[in-house]
Amino acid sequence: MMMRSRKNLFIAGLAGLATILTIYSCQKKFDAKTYAPSKPLPSYGGYNSSKEIETSSLTDYFPFSGAVKDSMGNLSGTTAGNVTFGQGVSGKAYQGAAGAYVVFPNAGPGKDLQSYTLAFWMNSPKTDGLARGIFSFNNPNDFWGSLDVYLDNPAPTDPKGDTLLFKVHMTNASGVAYAGYYLVSQVANAINTWTHMVITYDAATSVINIYQNAKPIGISGVAGTKGYVVGPTMPGSDPTAPPVTPYGPLKFPTTEAVLGTWQFQTNPSLTTSATAQSWAESYTGLLDNFRIYNKALSSTEVSALYHLEQLGR
Repeated sequence: MMMRSRKNLFIAGLAGLATILTIYSCQKKFDAKTYAPSKPLPSYGGYNSSKEIETSSLTDYFPFSGAVKDSMGNLSGTTAGNVTFGQGVSGKAYQGAAGAYVVFPNAGPGKDLQSYTLAFWMNSPKTDGLARGIFSFNNPNDFWGSLDVYLDNPAPTDPKGDTLLFKVHMTNASGVAYAGYYLVSQVANAINTWTHMVITYDAATSVINIYQNAKPIGISGVAGTKGYVVGPTMPGSDPTAPPVTPYGPLKFPTTEAVLGTWQFQTNPSLTTSATAQSWAESYTGLLDNFRIYNKALSSTEVSALYHLEQLGR
């Protein structure tokens, strides 16, 4: 009996040892790194998400996530032509086409903007000899809109053929003598690649800036300046005849808006002064994350918006 009991204890001991070895072999080797806290995502300008940037000043936002919808609810439009959606910076993007656009019968914040920021991503083919309209707040009684943003043909001297002329037309109906401006920037390395564009105008200083991928670029066409100037101050009267009136708070004579073309390329036209032009056409590239703010973002905020949207944040 005694020998049988010892034998049973020996067998039980072996079984227990086998169980311990099995459990040990199933366990992962301890790695102290796996127990370390995860590093927080980097912030830009103190912001962790593009949603945090000037939230109270963002009046319209189009993420183009499979629909032409203003997520802020201030603009509601109808499409014309073959508007589709392609791959965006994050998710879907607006895909333009010849003759395609979106009309907003209510200009929303456009009639009240005194300062503004327009920010969006574009992925554009060559203009093919036509001026491509991106966005307009209309002016129902003039050939040009209150605010026109469009792409024009690069200069024939462009050595690589990868530069677009990024143009902004503004009309300030607040009584300044120099009411209309035709502003031009050269956007290099912008063909068939995602490029972040931002326009800011500050009513308090009359300063306008255009940014490409968070970097301010030169602007031509401002009275009193020569060549391409970064962050010029826009005078509202002849800068050679002091005292000079500042361009000041904007007043846009606008009633409607259009995305993807010009105010006179729609059917019917959004102005009584012009109909479709042979040199103009709809924007045929991609657009993503189109934002309108009722204030001029700072350079820090522009940089944060660029980096965070680039990361899908």
